[in-house]
Parts: sequence; structure tokens; C-alpha cells
Amino acid sequence: MTTNVDLTNRALAEIGTRSQITSMTDGSQEALYANLLYNGLRDFLLREGDYEFASTPIVPTPVEVGVVPAPWLYAYAYPTDCVRVKQLIPVGDPTLLNPVPVEFNIANSASTRVIVTKVNTAFLIYTTNSVIETLWDSMFTESFVRMLASALAFALENRIEASNAKLQEAINFAGMASLKDG
Repeated sequence: MTTNVDLTNRALAEIGTRSQITSMTDGSQEALYANLLYNGLRDFLLREGDYEFASTPIVPTPVEVGVVPAPWLYAYAYPTDCVRVKQLIPVGDPTLLNPVPVEFNIANSASTRVIVTKVNTAFLIYTTNSVIETLWDSMFTESFVRMLASALAFALENRIEASNAKLQEAINFAGMASLKDG
């Protein structure tokens, strides 16, 4: 099973360090920086791409009408594990496999993030960040490892050239993955 520790150790190997971590909180500098950077980089890549392995359909949870800002008519709770709302499917839409695009926006209401729209919504499809590493797409994984390696090369060793090289590799893998899933 692939874990965050495995991916961090691969990233460390990518930049040529001889060190490994045993956990994300093992007290080492490597673990400290990896723990600091890991989730943000994962969420960034998930949000940037359109990865099917991380797509989740749900029935959205309506929020009180009093929190809907004009000109919107409906508001739905923003899922806690959501990094990107992909699509809203209206109630009664007979074309579930080819839905009509629904205009929506993300708003803040009473310190809560909400999805607002003018259309009563039956389903919400979004990108989740809660998919365990074992289920990640292989190209996403390779891109993530190199993105983490780029960040760690700079954070641990101030190696700007190595950091830039790994960042370029990450961008290339992410580009290939978006072509595959697009």
C-alpha cells in the first residue's frame, strides 16, 4: 500500500538525499517540511487537473435561504473535502450522461463556504482530496512526487536548480495526465 511516507521518501530520493523518514512526524527536518508541504501540494495538483480518480458525485446539502446572496436562488454546503467543484446537475435533468452546464459560484456566507446557483440542483460532482494514495492515478502520483521533490529540494537544501528541474518534471507529468483524462 502506498502512503504519504512512501511518496515523501520517493521525493527525497528524487533530489538525491540519502535520508528517509519513518513517519510524517518523526522529528526530522525532512518530515517537518514534508508534513508542512504535502497536503497543500496535493490539493494544488488536484485542483489544477481534472482527475477522474478523485471525482465524487453527491446529493448536495441545501443551506438556509437567508444566506443566498443575490442574484443566486439556491445555496448548497461546500463539501469539506472539496478542492474543486466540477459540475452541478439540475433536478429533473433527463440528460444525466450529457448534462447542460449550470452556472454557479462559490461564496462565503456567515463564515461558511457555499455553492450558489440559480438552478435547483440534484447532484454535485467535485474533486475530492480524500482519496488515499494507493488509489491515485499513476501519472498524478509521478507529478506529485516531483512537485514535492521540487519543494523539498528548496526547503531542505536551498537547491534552486534541482528544485526548478523537479518542478518542470512535475508540470510535464501533470500535462500528460490532463491529456489522458481530458
